[in-house]
Amino acid sequence: MATARRERYRKQTREEAKAVALAQLAESGTAGISVNAIAKAMGMTGPALYRYFASRDELLTELITDTYRDLAETLAQAVAGAAPAERFRAMAHAMRDWAKRQPDRYLLIYGTPVPGYHAPPETAEIAAGMMRTIFDACSTVGDADADADSGTGRGATASHGQQPLTELEAALARHLEGVGSWVPGEEPGGELKGRALRTWTRLHGVISLDVQGQFTGTGFDPSVLFEAEIDALVRGG
Repeated sequence: MATARRERYRKQTREEAKAVALAQLAESGTAGISVNAIAKAMGMTGPALYRYFASRDELLTELITDTYRDLAETLAQAVAGAAPAERFRAMAHAMRDWAKRQPDRYLLIYGTPVPGYHAPPETAEIAAGMMRTIFDACSTVGDADADADSGTGRGATASHGQQPLTELEAALARHLEGVGSWVPGEEPGGELKGRALRTWTRLHGVISLDVQGQFTGTGFDPSVLFEAEIDALVRGG
């Protein structure tokens, strides 16, 4: 009984420390995360909190793995809850919506690396699982465009409504055929790898600039640009 009570207290203390760390992250970025400052905010001493987190890096690892898991689960739920033809768009919108709701957590995993910090293998495994979701969503892109074409009267192009690969895109696909898989599960082909890689970089490109406020003063709505990128990726452009 006493052991269970101690474990509950330990878990509660760790969760409270992570909540305070996230508040520090929102205020000052990763450089502002301080175990001693967290302890003070919790009414503890620094040495006392170090009994729950051996180091600042251990605390950062908890924040990073929690963030990756949250985003991964968000994307997986969006894909699972959508019709096959809508999975790609659902995944893309879920990615941006998640980042806009919590830009500080987004930048924790996709922003400037923390100097001197080296993420453990666990974070790479979670990220790979998230990429699997992106691969699976990308595998339905042609079908999504074909369905859209049938409803709008647009003429379908090669590969279920997608434009044929350009010479450079085909070269990328051939290159990726010889690259080891970075996602769990069935090994995807080079064309699907290329499609997922372009999706990952282009969507994150717009999202990263958006959450960092880089579009401020341009006078246009970044969501319109994001929708245009989704449409281009669906068409294979």
